[in-house]
Amino acid sequence: MQHFLDMENQAHNTMGASPCEAELQELMEQIDIMVNNKKLDWERKMRALETRLDLRDQELANAQTCLDQKGQEVGLLRQKLDSLEKCNLAMTQNYEGQLQTLKAQFSKLTNSFEKLRLHQMKQSKVRRKELPHLREEIPFEMSNLNQKLEEFRAKSREWDKQEILYQTHLVSLDAQQKLLSEKCNQFQKQAQSYQTQLSGKKQCTEDHSSEDPQLMCDPDHSCEASERDEFIIEKLKSAVSEIALSRNKLQDENQKLLQELKMYQRQCQAMEAGLSEVKSELQSRDDLLRIIEMERLQLHRELLKIGECQNTQESKKRLESSYSPSTKEPERKRKELFSVTLDQPNHEKELNKIRSQLYQEEEYHGSEQERMRNEISDLTEELHQKEITIATIMKKAALLERQLKMELEIKEKMLAKQQVSDMRYKAVQTENTHLKGMMGDLDPGRYMTSEITDIKSMDFTNREHSRHASVNKLEYENERLRNDLAKLHANGKSAWANQDTYEEMGLYTYQNQIKMEKHEDRLSQDREPNRSVMSPLPPMPFQTKEMTSPLVSDNEVFPL
Repeated sequence: MQHFLDMENQAHNTMGASPCEAELQELMEQIDIMVNNKKLDWERKMRALETRLDLRDQELANAQTCLDQKGQEVGLLRQKLDSLEKCNLAMTQNYEGQLQTLKAQFSKLTNSFEKLRLHQMKQSKVRRKELPHLREEIPFEMSNLNQKLEEFRAKSREWDKQEILYQTHLVSLDAQQKLLSEKCNQFQKQAQSYQTQLSGKKQCTEDHSSEDPQLMCDPDHSCEASERDEFIIEKLKSAVSEIALSRNKLQDENQKLLQELKMYQRQCQAMEAGLSEVKSELQSRDDLLRIIEMERLQLHRELLKIGECQNTQESKKRLESSYSPSTKEPERKRKELFSVTLDQPNHEKELNKIRSQLYQEEEYHGSEQERMRNEISDLTEELHQKEITIATIMKKAALLERQLKMELEIKEKMLAKQQVSDMRYKAVQTENTHLKGMMGDLDPGRYMTSEITDIKSMDFTNREHSRHASVNKLEYENERLRNDLAKLHANGKSAWANQDTYEEMGLYTYQNQIKMEKHEDRLSQDREPNRSVMSPLPPMPFQTKEMTSPLVSDNEVFPL
């Protein structure tokens, strides 16, 4: 401005000599000066844009490396999935082999039981008499078998309850999986929308840069917005990948639980089959007992009939003997003695046969009782082993549930930490942008190229550490900018017209700090039972510095 005033004074002095030529020369000189100034400004802006393009290229290279790392991680995860599938196939093959062996054993037992039942039916037809000690032992065995049946029924009820609980747990896991899939779809939609917005903004910036270079000074805010959008998109991509991993884990756990439920159902079916076999055995024994009782009653009736016949014969003989003459008595006695002597060896043979049959039946009953006891002991051992396997599977299911709960709690804690750090980062970044804008307004020659931030090259594998480092860098840069402001105010470079902007900056930072503290309190109240130990955010220093304007006296002081 002083140069222009000098030029005007010289023009007024030389008006008398040649006014037209002097005015033309002055206009040409002014045009040259304006063109040079514009050229310098454009060169500065072009350099700033070139630096920004270089930074964007670096960020793209870093993003490409991160994508390559993610691809490697995906390959490793696929290898792990293949190994897990192979292990599951091996386990299923082992379980199928065990099932086949159990089926073979079960078929053998059924065949042996059918043979035993047929043999017992044949023996029941042959039996004619019953020993007294069998009558005492059979009800005792019946009571034992009834007790075992009641125990089996109670265990089957418990297994039904456990199956219902597992089904409810599976339903809850399916609901969680659906929620996670919905969240993942929402994140993917948001990422696509951000990508479309970024592509549109990039096309707009390219069109503006190709058409009119006069608007090169304006895309600062659009570049910052695009950088923020890219940062948000990267965050969303990382969140989507984490949610996909968690969904895959939940699917694997659901498959494991389904396999365990199938195993439980198979075991329950096997136990029910065993119970049905025991019931059939009890029914067969009841039938045998009924048949034996019927035979005993028939034998008793036949004995009564034989006794009645003998009594009638004796009475007839007595009557005949009483009415017959005495001469016939010795002849009758001789005949009776002769018949008795003839029939005596036959009676002895019959008695021996009956004794041998009774002895054989006693031995057979003893062997059958021992065999039945051995079978019952084997069945009890098998039931005990199955109960042990069920208890181990229940313990494994409880451990899996605990692991799921722990993983969900850890994820919630990590999300809370990430939200708090994001809020802190946004507040510090907004304060930094406002301070840089203020410094650019105060001293544009020095802070024209300092608007570009160097905190975009973040390592996505260790996001929390890089975020804390970026926050610390921004806080250090804010302190440095505040010190520069204080120096400028002390040297007298500031003016009274900039006081309103300083007050707006202070109020804006103070409001951001209050919002961030309220959000932190809300998060702490929501997640108080599952809260992890975190270092609280340090309060942002908002210093009220005094500024003395050169237009006012030294006694008037205006705080920020």
